[in-house]
Amino acid sequence: MSAVLDAPITQADTTGQDDAMTQKSPAELRADAEKAITPLGQKRIKLLAQLDEIDRELRPLIAEAVRMEVPYRRISELTAVAPNTARAWSKKID
Repeated sequence: MSAVLDAPITQADTTGQDDAMTQKSPAELRADAEKAITPLGQKRIKLLAQLDEIDRELRPLIAEAVRMEVPYRRISELTAVAPNTARAWSKKID
């Protein structure tokens, strides 16, 4: 048998937690979780802002494409805008 299989089982082994994790307070664990999600969360926020800007520019172009009888399915293929959204955008421009 290997050394890993022959090693004695400890409490940390059976719970899946090491000693460092069991000594952190709930507030520290929450802070660690917030720290872990912050970079990707900030990136997502920036991307959503970019998407809003693109949608503002794309909306009248989609309305014009509908007016020129480009099928909704084709608009969706080209833009990833759902057909129902394209329909709504073609009827009302802000």
